[in-house]
Amino acid sequence: MPALPVDQEFDGERFRADVRATADAIGAPFSPRLTDTVLEAFRDNFAQGATLWKTTSKPGGQLSYRFFSRLKMDTVGRAIDAGLLDAAHPTVPVVNAWSSLYGGAPVQSGDFDAGRGMAKTWLYFGGLRPAEDILTVPALPQPVQDRLKDFLALGLAHIRFAAVDWRHHSANVYFRGQGPLDTGQFARIHALSGGTPPAADVVDEVLAYVPEDYCVAITLDLHSGAIERVCFYALKVPKDALPRIPTHIARFLEVAPSHDPDECNVIGWSFGRSGDYVKAERSYTGNMAEILSGWNCFFHGEEGRDHDLRVLHQDTGSTTGGAR
Repeated sequence: MPALPVDQEFDGERFRADVRATADAIGAPFSPRLTDTVLEAFRDNFAQGATLWKTTSKPGGQLSYRFFSRLKMDTVGRAIDAGLLDAAHPTVPVVNAWSSLYGGAPVQSGDFDAGRGMAKTWLYFGGLRPAEDILTVPALPQPVQDRLKDFLALGLAHIRFAAVDWRHHSANVYFRGQGPLDTGQFARIHALSGGTPPAADVVDEVLAYVPEDYCVAITLDLHSGAIERVCFYALKVPKDALPRIPTHIARFLEVAPSHDPDECNVIGWSFGRSGDYVKAERSYTGNMAEILSGWNCFFHGEEGRDHDLRVLHQDTGSTTGGAR
């Protein structure tokens, strides 16, 4: 793999200074010791991957950072070896099962809180994958597997990513749905969470920003199968074209440094029975936009139409959740 250009390289000392300053600026916890442990354990992933920042508008929200990996690596095993994760954690078998799919093709990435350490493990499955493959692995409890029918009924039949939340014993499962998304389909997906329907102007803004074939993440409790949240995403939104965002998110996007030549800001609208909030991500180094483009993610302002998905829908005769 060729080396990254100098202006995209990850510099550990610069990152330590940047993460401390960013955490201070948004009032988030920061642990130098945990930061050192993470950077040492995943030295190669940060050097060769894309690093990004993340926060939410929830009160007391953490400053998080993530590497999107260009390397195939057992990051869970490495986190265990570094003391960042308990080998007996009950969710480890789920990540192992997902990682073994498709001949071991899934790529693992890591998510960390600046003040608390290991937060999530991400898996990119290598493209559009049938939801049946992902949600029926034997490591998942039956109540989680039983949710498959609810997703298929909404036309959510293909998954591209999943992320396991180690602290909350949950998983975010990222579907690509055939759009364009309209108010009816938004309401049907939102109803899965049991949350209070958002105001019409909020829904209109989400619909205006998500791509035609949209990304929605559904958060599942990995014990009970309960659906906790749904979240819709807009990727690579320019700073001069941002939607309405809370003050904390605006402050984060202002102060979190990006050394990428192609700045990439992500906005997510999260809805659930415990309340709604906004997520924001921001590229740091390693060309996040390049990785997401290689993973066939759609950016703000693009057509956002997944022609492979549409062929699959035609082949299966699926119309639920399709273009209307």
